[in-house]
Amino acid sequence: VFGFFPKEAFENQVGLPATPADRCLLDAPSERVVDLTTRPERYCGGELRLAAEMLLMIDRVTGIWPHGGAQGLGALRAEKSGDAAEWFFKAHFFQDPVQPGSLGVEALCQLLQFFMIDRELGQELAHPRFEPLMLDRPVTWKYRGQVVPTNKEITTELEITELGEDARGPYAIGAGWLWVDGKRIYGVKNLGMRIVD
Repeated sequence: VFGFFPKEAFENQVGLPATPADRCLLDAPSERVVDLTTRPERYCGGELRLAAEMLLMIDRVTGIWPHGGAQGLGALRAEKSGDAAEWFFKAHFFQDPVQPGSLGVEALCQLLQFFMIDRELGQELAHPRFEPLMLDRPVTWKYRGQVVPTNKEITTELEITELGEDARGPYAIGAGWLWVDGKRIYGVKNLGMRIVD
């Protein structure tokens, strides 16, 4: 359902089920960490780049496994520090200071964009840009929880499930999860991103 919820409905949000195997990527070691708050040129400059500072929904990429995931195509983990002063808490519905769910999905889209930049998938195009979502592919989003001002850390995980290129350009499709303070609250399947000229 969608609409008004009494305050009690949010006091004990159970999140989505997560097995010990689902949790293994949360603490998995990685040889590379990229701090996006420093706006590194490779990811934040040039024509193909991540969102500007205000709209960037990930602070740092803390896990990059080039051959990770069930398909061996790659897996990633990113984090965003909780901050009660974030603009979106004030911009949500009246007296409902939460991060809009669409921004959680946006964080996963940005992690997919990071992956594509990191793999240099658009380097052969004269004027590359991201096409926000793959068309003609249904996206499934499940959620059971919210990000609120008291949360300390938002973690996003992404597993690449398909890589390809067609007449429109290179594309990547993945499955992603969003965790808040160790509780998994979002699951997105068939999330796609394309690079077009």
